[in-house]
Parts: sequence; C-alpha cells; structure tokens
Amino acid sequence: MNTGIEQRCRKIFQFVEDDVEAIFLFNKDILDKNYLYLTGFYFGVFENCGILIDRDCNPVFLTTALEEEIIISQFKGYKVYSYRDEDGRIKSISRILKAYKKVGIPFDSTTHSGFLWLEQNFQGIEWVDISGAFKKARMIKFEYEVENIAEAGRIASKVADSIPNFLSNSITELELASEIEYRMKKMGAQGPAFTTIVAFGENSSKPHYTGGNSRILDNYIVLVDFGAIYRGYVSDITRTFLVNNPPREAVEVYRIVLRAQEMAIDMIKDGESSKRVEREVREYIDSFEKYRGRFIHSLGHSIGRDVHDDGYPGEEWSNQFAAGMVLTVEPGIYIPNMFGIRIEDDIMVGKDLSRVLTSANKELIIHALQ
Repeated sequence: MNTGIEQRCRKIFQFVEDDVEAIFLFNKDILDKNYLYLTGFYFGVFENCGILIDRDCNPVFLTTALEEEIIISQFKGYKVYSYRDEDGRIKSISRILKAYKKVGIPFDSTTHSGFLWLEQNFQGIEWVDISGAFKKARMIKFEYEVENIAEAGRIASKVADSIPNFLSNSITELELASEIEYRMKKMGAQGPAFTTIVAFGENSSKPHYTGGNSRILDNYIVLVDFGAIYRGYVSDITRTFLVNNPPREAVEVYRIVLRAQEMAIDMIKDGESSKRVEREVREYIDSFEKYRGRFIHSLGHSIGRDVHDDGYPGEEWSNQFAAGMVLTVEPGIYIPNMFGIRIEDDIMVGKDLSRVLTSANKELIIHALQ
C-alpha cells in the first residue's frame, strides 16, 4: 500500500458527506492541483489523466500512454487503465464508475465544459461538490509538505539575499526577474511559483505589477515578489530594497511595515483569531494618519501546492489559525505615483508560536548600486 496516498485519502474523506461513495478527479481541461495533492506527483503533464478512489482508499488510475510509465512506476500493484483515444478513455472511465451512484468531484477546479462532459458521458451518477473537503484537507499540512515548502523557502531566501549584488542602474525589471528565476532553478527549484514581480520606483505602488523595461536609474525602491517550486510545493517571499538616496518617508514606511509584520508573526498561533490579528495590524498602520487606508490587501494567504491554496482561515475554521497551516504574512503600504513597500515571509502555525520558513535578510539597509 502506498501509505502517502492512503493518508491523504483518509484525510480528505474526513470532510466528505457520508453517502458519497468515491472521489473522482480527471484532468479534462486543466491540471487539477487536487489530483497532484492526492497522488503526490510533482512532475508530469497528466493531461486527460485521472483517479478514482473509494472510501477504503483503493485507487484506480486512468492515464494516456504519455504518462503510463510514470504512473505505473509510482503505483505498482494498483489498477491502471491506459488509453490512446477518446473512445478508449470513455470506455475505461465507464468501467470504473459503473459501481457507484454518488461520486464527489471538486466543482471549484472543474470547468463548466468538463462538468457537462461528465454528465453527458456518464449518466446515472449524482456528482457532489467536495471542493470544501480538499480545501480543508490541504490547509493543514503533513510534515513532509512543510519540509518541501521550507526547502522552497530556503531557495527563495538565498536568491533574495543575493539580489543586492547584481543591482545596477542599467538593469531592467525584466532582466532582474530573469536573473531571479535563473538562480532559483540553478539552486534546485523546479521553476518559479508564479510570475515574478519586479517593480522599480513608482511601479512598486501597484501590488500586482509584473515588470517591464524600466531601469532603476534615479529610483530609490526595488520591490521583488517571487517564489520557488520544490517537489510540487511553493514558497512566496517579498523583499523591498531601498537604493541610492531614498527620502525620509520611504525609510519611515519601511520601518512601519517591518514592525507590522513582526507584530503579526508574534501573534499568530494555534487558536488565535485571524480577524483579530489582521485588525490589530491594520490599526497599527492606520495609526499613522498619512498612511491610513494604504494597506490595501489582505494580511496573507495559505500556500502549498498552489500559491493561493485557499485563504487565511475563514468561517470554515471559525476564523482561527490552526497548527499545521502554512501561510504568508505580507503587510504593505502603497502610495500611488510614489512607491509601495511590502515585506512577506512564509510561516507554519504552531501551538505556541509560528515557525518562519523564509529567512532572507529584511534589516533596513540603504544599498549602493553596482
């Protein structure tokens, strides 16, 4: 028995209605990260591949010839149906579904066309939404998941610490983003966790700005937001570098944002109210009148297989942090047409305190350009 898939299966079924007989995941139009989570795969394309798993956690795999070798090598002894065309695919899926009347699928990661395809080709089955079960299962991490995220965080942190060494007046935002992604891969990352954000000067006031041909030149802000993928798990880190001759206001904002993040990390622990932590951080930032309302996004989000695995714990968690959650903490202050400053780290929520998984330097330093 592959204990990894059995552990994940049992964890998911804890949150599934009792009358749902099996879970079915199929990558019809998109690669469902729930498929990767359940199977444990972190390499391969898996287009038109799927898995059905029952309450006894017995999996049956569906695969194209392209991924057959990978699946068989990882799951020796399990049933694997391989096909080469649409007709073979329909016949294989019909064969494994015929014993079930009520099957769970995650609506959140199933396209409308994919759902219609299921309804049209496999009639007589009641499809039940189990999106919430996957969200809850993925929110609390196994130890191996935390360690994979921590390694992704280590890679991103080492790259972040190297950034001042290759800042120059001539480098562009896109060139810096390319350098970051190259260095992450060189250190063992599968790739970037998302499109790397590099913003110089006033571009940094736009939280989701992704970079262009702007050069640092006389700007005094370099904001970088990026992450690494390691064994299918991601990190997400932001550092803001002050360069050249920054005005006093930029230095002041940096100190406020850093203190806000320290407050949040110190407060987050098992059983703490997520609303309370965010409220206190906002109240601290808003206590500086000229920056009131300039923290314009949430305090953070969960990470794992996805950069946004879900969100900060909401109603389904009684708005409380729980041990084993892995989250970002990323306060920021944004002044349109001037600059933005954000500092972001990844943490694992613990019983009494949080474990910080990213370690890049965030001491206030004024960097001289090369």
